[in-house]
Amino acid sequence: MTITLPNADVCDRSLPFSDSAKEAISLLQASMDAQSADRLQRTRLVVLTHYLPPYMGRVLQHVARVIPNTKVLLSIPLEPNRSYALDWGSLDVQVQKSLMLRRRWKHRAGFNDELYVHMPYDTYSQLRATKPDLIFSYELGFRSLASALYRRLHSQTRLAYCVCVSEHTEAGRGGARWLLRKTLIRLADAITYNGPSCRSYLRQLGVPDSKLFHFPYAADDRTEPPLRDRISEPNRRLLVIGQLNERKGVMQALEAVSAYANQHPDQSWDLTFVGSGPLQDDLKNYRAAANLTLHVLGSIDPIELAPRLNDYGVLLFPTLADEWGLVVNEAMRAGLPVLGSCYAQASNTLIDEGRNGWVYAPDRPEQLHEKLARIYQLTNRKMVEMRDHARGTVAHITSQSVAAAACQMFERLRG
Repeated sequence: MTITLPNADVCDRSLPFSDSAKEAISLLQASMDAQSADRLQRTRLVVLTHYLPPYMGRVLQHVARVIPNTKVLLSIPLEPNRSYALDWGSLDVQVQKSLMLRRRWKHRAGFNDELYVHMPYDTYSQLRATKPDLIFSYELGFRSLASALYRRLHSQTRLAYCVCVSEHTEAGRGGARWLLRKTLIRLADAITYNGPSCRSYLRQLGVPDSKLFHFPYAADDRTEPPLRDRISEPNRRLLVIGQLNERKGVMQALEAVSAYANQHPDQSWDLTFVGSGPLQDDLKNYRAAANLTLHVLGSIDPIELAPRLNDYGVLLFPTLADEWGLVVNEAMRAGLPVLGSCYAQASNTLIDEGRNGWVYAPDRPEQLHEKLARIYQLTNRKMVEMRDHARGTVAHITSQSVAAAACQMFERLRG
């Protein structure tokens, strides 16, 4: 049975759209002729994805301001390894009939992780009932295959895929997956990419540039931390945010920081982990160096965490594989320089070495030691400069601007 969860059953934290959000939407609508704007107002858009994290939901809320007839189909309300409250706001959201398979992901980087494969088997019937003008399907899997079939049989409908991968995360995925993806991309009218590595991967699959549209990650515009002046910059307070599992490289990070602290007993360091996962107890029980203060705080709601980011100096992002890494955007928006893994697309795309952060290889602890030595030597003045550069790096990547880019793509497809 299809489960439709009304908005009253979820955590509705919708805030009034800010003046900047309204301005972005107004500018988008002003950039179109009257016919185009009217066409989007009358467009039926269906978005298909596995579940709806708050940052993605906020982007779609902005999209729905321009395309009111937007419907979101989810494979599952929330995946088992996520702990935040459902936050769909005023969006029209429906949970599909779906099967979920658990798989082990053993990456050549040496970690094991659990993956969830969703098979929403009523996708075609849902599309047939909705009769969409536009379909926006996340990832190149079962839901996109069903969407492609609907597109083939309904020539007036246009189909776009949202692809979020990097060349590193897709290494060693297998030939069958590659062939399926090459087949699917030929059936799409547009395909979005989240960063340069994703774009490169799609080009290798044979996607022409004319079909490619940039659709980046953006931090939730409701969680922007308040800025405040500081007497001194706590650059030796390191913060790690994310799932506490093998893929995120948290144990390697703790071991490397503790080893560095042992080698420099005259220095004092502070390391805080925010998140939950199978390694949480291991982190809590770790015997760190005497001059390293360790905190393992568990999960904290993003809206509650935002104002606390000001208490830290540097975000440490030690992942062994991430197709992006939204926490980099969130930290930079708060003015935190980022010490980020080279195995995350966000690090390689957003970090300008020495200006707003540093990139290192998390499987080479000597590189982390080198960066920590640089951080320790930072003056307050240099830290302030890096904080300003960090904010400037992501100032234009907002929920509103990403929604505007999506609407421009939809307008082009409809036109």
